Amino acid sequence: MTAAMGESAAARLRDARKVIAWGLVVYAAVALVGAKLAATSVGALAVQMVLAEWGAGRLGIAWSDPAADVPTMSAIGRRVARGAGLGFGAALVVVVFALGTRGLSAYPNTVAPSQLAIALVVAALAAARDELLLRGVPLRALRHVCPPVVVLLVCGGAGAAAQIGLLPEADAAHGVEVAVAGLLGVIFAALWIVDKGGWVAVSAHTAWTFGTGAVVRGGFFDLRASRSPWGGGDLGLPGSFATALALLPLSILALAIARKGYRSATLSSRTA
Repeated sequence: MTAAMGESAAARLRDARKVIAWGLVVYAAVALVGAKLAATSVGALAVQMVLAEWGAGRLGIAWSDPAADVPTMSAIGRRVARGAGLGFGAALVVVVFALGTRGLSAYPNTVAPSQLAIALVVAALAAARDELLLRGVPLRALRHVCPPVVVLLVCGGAGAAAQIGLLPEADAAHGVEVAVAGLLGVIFAALWIVDKGGWVAVSAHTAWTFGTGAVVRGGFFDLRASRSPWGGGDLGLPGSFATALALLPLSILALAIARKGYRSATLSSRTA
């Protein structure tokens, strides 16, 4: 019995190492594509997302619970709508908190529908890419190896590390930006676990990016960040202390909810 358990644990560790190694290879390939095609943002994101989707498929990362029946389009639509609601809800909490604490100021604006449409496409492509690589890979690799809190923190760390890789230089404001990315990583990873797949997390990530970006910065509203670290200055909400503080209780709640669903989360095989 003990020998069998030891062999099973060793097999899980080997599988985790393999998934992480190949995940890093795919991530490097995606980053290289982004660097080569930086001049065409939407095109680069589309290629990156396709490459991330291909890599995720090879690693067995599930969009839906592989232990359940293949979901119908209506079921997927409901999950996407649920994720969008959660993402926009989180964005609303942050925006209202920042406005109430004078981290943001509101100004009149005229909506440009075409720009909003492009921003939504960009947000969706980036969200799918990042969720597959920064949450899907760690969850797939570590689900049977580490306790749930550790796995969620690793996912948050992956998000923070990816943000560090995008920064031109290190300073206090960028440090807040990294912390925000880490908190969001924990929240989105929790959605993967609860949903037993990626649809809700990708949709929530898309809605968050769209809701805290294009919608409030020259879209339906024009909310300008204060010059102080509290508002984020030129970095806006992603580099705002107000955003980090508002996300902290949400990430703690996500940790608590995800712990309950962790045991039943199966991300080892892939369905449509």
